Amino acid sequence: MTLWIFGLVLTAYVVVAASLARFIKNKDDFYVMGQQGSTLLIVGTLAATFLSAVTLMGIAGISYSEGPLVIGALGSFGAWVGTLIAVVFIGRKLKAMGCRTMMDFFDNRFDNKWVSVVALILMVIGLLGYGIIQLIGAGLVLAEIIDIPFPVIIVAFTLALLVFCSLSGMYGVVYTDTMMFFTMLAIAFVIAPMLIDDAGFEAMRGLSEKLPGFWTLGGANDRPLGWSISQFLVWILFFACTPALVSRVFPAKNDFVILKVAVIGVFFAPAMQLLVFLAAGAMQVLEPGIEPADRAMVVGFMEHTNPALAGVGLAGLMASIMSTASTLFVLTGFALARDLYEKLFDRQVSERRGVMLGRISQALVAIIVCVVAISRPAGIYWISIYAGAIFAVAWLPTIVAALQWRRMSARAALACMLVGSISFIVIGELQRHDWITLPAHIDNLMIAIVLGTLALVVVGLTCSPSEHEVASFEALRAQRLSDSTMRDFLAREGGARQLVREYRRVWGIMLLFVLIALALWGYLFVKLGL
Repeated sequence: MTLWIFGLVLTAYVVVAASLARFIKNKDDFYVMGQQGSTLLIVGTLAATFLSAVTLMGIAGISYSEGPLVIGALGSFGAWVGTLIAVVFIGRKLKAMGCRTMMDFFDNRFDNKWVSVVALILMVIGLLGYGIIQLIGAGLVLAEIIDIPFPVIIVAFTLALLVFCSLSGMYGVVYTDTMMFFTMLAIAFVIAPMLIDDAGFEAMRGLSEKLPGFWTLGGANDRPLGWSISQFLVWILFFACTPALVSRVFPAKNDFVILKVAVIGVFFAPAMQLLVFLAAGAMQVLEPGIEPADRAMVVGFMEHTNPALAGVGLAGLMASIMSTASTLFVLTGFALARDLYEKLFDRQVSERRGVMLGRISQALVAIIVCVVAISRPAGIYWISIYAGAIFAVAWLPTIVAALQWRRMSARAALACMLVGSISFIVIGELQRHDWITLPAHIDNLMIAIVLGTLALVVVGLTCSPSEHEVASFEALRAQRLSDSTMRDFLAREGGARQLVREYRRVWGIMLLFVLIALALWGYLFVKLGL
């Protein structure tokens, strides 16, 4: 029964994704689903993209072996803050500019070939690194329940993902993400509480006696405070500008949808994370000694739930992997087709040919990711940190300065991206090979983001921006998504009443979810004695 439920749920995802291909009439449909995304769809795709193999396997493994607070207290909270920034600040501003992809922003703001090329290379590296994690996670899950070699699983899974990405573009990603979101809810709000209840809060609190530090920020391995702070920073900085989350805003219908998503979606994502991390900690009570620790939640589904729930749990876990992987595949394909080929070689490409190029580029990306994933180069969580840090140290200071600073220029952008990314890699490798030792509570991400930001400021102050850069900044400041939304509403019959009703609805939703969050977090903190 477990395998049948698992297979049926996954088959449903693929069938729905394939059926949505008929909606693709032009590039706008393929890239941003015609900007017809409702609140439900954007909430679904945002929350589903937020949860991935990193959450349900990598960080769950750390929560199992070291304690839920090591990442959950600061890392997860940092991801929540970063997602708010991505949706409310960066995503809304880029959508107001008419961006269809993240690279549109760099092109429009700087109109500089080298800025676009460097930003594109960094984006592809970061997205490919994060995509590889998803395939490795998928292989681990399937290898747990069916006797098929890992490379065969990876190849089959890659082919299934291509149905999501190449046939129906953003339509396929958004609709199937929303389906997957409901499957993931079953893990967080049904299965995770069952595992926690089976273990018992009293026994979970007692883990600190067997594993000293289990309920501290340092965890059972007694990690330094600087490491915890680094996790807080990396997830804020990564999530704030990662294309996987910022691009969720582009298909939204209007600004009210985005604001409601910022409340609902950003609540569900960390709430689901919190319950998963606690459930992983509960597995230390129910079944200590799981190796590798990344398998903790899989073992929980298979050994501590009934067959039906096990099937749903595994399908939900796989859904979290597929949703993030399909998003990364489609964004990397967009980057190669629209942001590289079209803008450098064929700006007059037809609608039909543009869609075909997007599909071909996604197939090429899938092949590359598949080959690298089969080699399993490193642990799941650590690959995610490395890939995510590229966006944190190179992209975020550049984007924020480009949005807020009049003197921001192409030279400053290049200095920030190159100094930030290169210093992060070089310092990290020197430290990894024990050639240098960093001071306590300091790591290479902190140093790299400081160096990149300093390079940006120095070059920005010494090099004047071009006429285009000044003009693009002034145009950017004048563009607000709320203005276009209000104009659209007021142009309708009875639009003023609808505008007021939507405005009140946003505030009502915000108040409701603040109360729900306080009740949920308060209950768990009291029960765990934190």
